[in-house]
Amino acid sequence: MHLSRFGLVALGAAAVDAFRDTSPFFLASTSEVLANSANIKTSASLFGDLSSALGACPSEYYVVVNQPGVHSSDFATRKSAPRLGAKMLGKDKSIRSKMSVNEVAGLLEVKQIKGLLEEKCQAQTTVVDGSSGSYPSYFESGPRIIDIEFPMLSLGSDRADQLSNNDGLIADIIDRIPSSSKYTLVYVTSPREFPETDSVVYETEDAYPDSVRMELKRDYSSHSSYSSASESDRQTSLFDEYQFFTPGLFMGFMATFLCLIILYIAISAVSSLRVPYAAFEKDTSAAVQKKQQ
Repeated sequence: MHLSRFGLVALGAAAVDAFRDTSPFFLASTSEVLANSANIKTSASLFGDLSSALGACPSEYYVVVNQPGVHSSDFATRKSAPRLGAKMLGKDKSIRSKMSVNEVAGLLEVKQIKGLLEEKCQAQTTVVDGSSGSYPSYFESGPRIIDIEFPMLSLGSDRADQLSNNDGLIADIIDRIPSSSKYTLVYVTSPREFPETDSVVYETEDAYPDSVRMELKRDYSSHSSYSSASESDRQTSLFDEYQFFTPGLFMGFMATFLCLIILYIAISAVSSLRVPYAAFEKDTSAAVQKKQQ
């Protein structure tokens, strides 16, 4: 099963708001654009990748969208941006290249991207006010930048509907592009503003005022009595305190003595054995007599 980076955002971005100062980035093109998706990138690194990908001027039209106040959790469901999701998930068969970054650290300036296209591709710019929802019925021939500026999303419950309406406006503008021309959609966002929570400072109260505090004193009486008892014990004899010749020690000595006696008898018996050297010589007299006969 094939899942693009946009699918990963849609499935897992709502789990945690891991990076609050980051926002996603999307790119979809009907041209062959060399771009690699990533989970997290800095804005400087991402702009370097875009410079290499868009510097070759792969398309006639460049739809540059600026959507401020967005977090990756806003794309937790496909209903937030269904048309953008169709392009990133491969449902739009006209899309040949796509790229997404779930978390972009830092602010990626839209004017940098437009300046790159104007310098490298000599593209002209058509500005579309996303807040009014009005746009031209047709666009002049390219290379052309269609700059769509949306207002910041609200922090209320209607932000999902607002994001969906903006997605519909982008789809309508792309439909105005001639079908014979290639286009590249560059969807740039900026981080969402989170409401600040009031920090509560807890101060610990002294449960025991100075007037109630008591000074603890150590009792040395038991220690002194133990010391006096130790001094009296030291005056006794060493033989009164310890038993040197215990029954176990005595039995050990007896067993050792018996083992030494047995060992002495065995060594004496072995050393008393006498074997003459003639026992190892071969008797040849019988063989000589037999030979003479």
